[in-house]
Amino acid sequence: MNYFLLHSDPRYVDSPEFLNWSGKIDPRNIRPGCSHKISRRQILNIRPNPHVVFIDAISSPFLLLSKKCMEVVTLYEPQIISKQIILLDMETPQRETYYLPILKQIPCLATGSEWNLDKSVLVKGVINLEPVGDTSIFQLADMKSTYTVIRMDILESMLKRGARGIGITPLQTVKGENKDG
Repeated sequence: MNYFLLHSDPRYVDSPEFLNWSGKIDPRNIRPGCSHKISRRQILNIRPNPHVVFIDAISSPFLLLSKKCMEVVTLYEPQIISKQIILLDMETPQRETYYLPILKQIPCLATGSEWNLDKSVLVKGVINLEPVGDTSIFQLADMKSTYTVIRMDILESMLKRGARGIGITPLQTVKGENKDG
């Protein structure tokens, strides 16, 4: 099975931009065992933009999925926890409901992965499939930045339902490799 890094499609230049979110959601709590520290429902303001395009996957500053995509994730990962996030433009009264999935963090980065010079950006990803098992969507553990990995079948299910604004980067896979660090 093929795996990809999931991110927002950079061609959508009018996607929502968050304002003052850092005091509301602590990224360290977006993981199993800590998610109870995040409210069940949050309202986050976005930069006013009459042309905003509410894409189905927002990857920064943390992963947010549209209702359509979250329903697909729930089909593949029925035990997943999520938090409801309402994005609100106060000037043009546009709003959209998203979901913050609390994904497993799996240490599966393998030898052969490549980084930029200061090791802040994963340039080429190679993942070891053994620790992944049958998990269809997860985050790479022990990273400075958040990297969400998605399996091809769940990605295809999202796209067949008309999801837009989803960007992907292919990953290589191996079985039984040691973690690269």
